[in-house]
Amino acid sequence: MREVSEAEALEDWHLTHNAEISEGGIMVQKANENVISELETMGFSDDLAERPRRLIVSVSGKPKTGKTHFALTAPDPIFFINVDIGTEGVLDKFQAEGKRIYVYDVRVPRTAAKEIYVPMWENLKAIFKKVFQVGAGTVIADTDSEVYELARLAKFGKLAQVMPQHYTEVNNEYREILRLAYDSTMNAIFIHKMKPVYIQNQRTNEYEPSAQSDMEYNLQANIVTYREDTDEGSKFSAFIKDCRHNPNVNGTLLEGEMCDFGFLLDLVHSS
Repeated sequence: MREVSEAEALEDWHLTHNAEISEGGIMVQKANENVISELETMGFSDDLAERPRRLIVSVSGKPKTGKTHFALTAPDPIFFINVDIGTEGVLDKFQAEGKRIYVYDVRVPRTAAKEIYVPMWENLKAIFKKVFQVGAGTVIADTDSEVYELARLAKFGKLAQVMPQHYTEVNNEYREILRLAYDSTMNAIFIHKMKPVYIQNQRTNEYEPSAQSDMEYNLQANIVTYREDTDEGSKFSAFIKDCRHNPNVNGTLLEGEMCDFGFLLDLVHSS
């Protein structure tokens, strides 16, 4: 049997492992084009991904800081899922200006049997599925904090004394709403209340959104609203906490006429 030289053995190894040696003597792995072709027949594609001109965001803030007002400056038609009681005087103002706003009211009882919450949650999921099929405009959940509460009530019949490991199923159901948003080309605004931060059962001066645990990580941008009361009246602003689409706008404060969802949309998609 002919003895194989070291060079021949190395060449054979390269062929077997789809590798080649670069000019610098570094081994570079080559893509297996046959496998890539097979993957394309299975549904993989290298077509240029299109980015819809929309945003999927969280808008959080303390009470009366203009969360709902900011959301309603988004493009219409707006499909407003109203699980809050603080929208009177805000919705009608925008409707009077000619904005197309379709409202769906949800009232979640705080003391009811679990059997009451289950059909309410199933119906609300069906509502989200339908509105995201419109294809243009904006879907607003006000507040999404209460939407998540309804999901938990439907699963557990209560909001307290539930072990963290039991949340897996309810969180998976809740994330289906986010998947509907991402599969659509519409804007989606999830409004969140704020809750105080506790460290070792001690309340701090910090606040955080009252939302599903990984909500902020799953969205394209997180906005926090503020109100400053001055002698000239209340001044509202929106702070861009973070934005996945355009990190250059992180930390931007939108004040005055810039405190507008349409301006935010232009800002994020301008580059």
